[in-house]
Amino acid sequence: MSQPSDIASSTMDGWIASAITRQLPERRLSLSLEDAAALGRYACLEAQVFDLPIVFSLVDASGQQRYFFSQDNALLVSQRLAFQKAWTAIALKMATHELAPLVQPGASLYGLQHEKDICCFGGGVPCWANGALVGAIGISGGSVEQDMAIASNTLRRFSREHFVLTSSK
Repeated sequence: MSQPSDIASSTMDGWIASAITRQLPERRLSLSLEDAAALGRYACLEAQVFDLPIVFSLVDASGQQRYFFSQDNALLVSQRLAFQKAWTAIALKMATHELAPLVQPGASLYGLQHEKDICCFGGGVPCWANGALVGAIGISGGSVEQDMAIASNTLRRFSREHFVLTSSK
């Protein structure tokens, strides 16, 4: 039979554990369908700034496409590029625009650009939450600069409304 002091100690331990848990940042290992939809909405809003139809792709941490849409009148090639940008960002844990100089002749990753699904155009960004890589998004439809701006502003909007997502660890 438990002693009153054992019960009080157990209750106190529970309170302490609960208080610690509330203070720790939430550890996310994936993006939910609701998170993906929110990212897609923010990407649409950002694309409106440029009056640009885009294609949006979100891949999970293992590179599987989890969310995708193509706006009316988006370029056909953007359907492939959006996925490739997202996949490249997750596969290499870096934004796709950072890869471009690394695949130039004489650079350390020269030749990598010829591998299947690797994309060296800006617009793909990994999504980090509390130090964990949870996915990546790829935006295609405009110039490289427009795609990059839409992608970074999408993460910024999402971070203000939901939880912090960054493109670097």
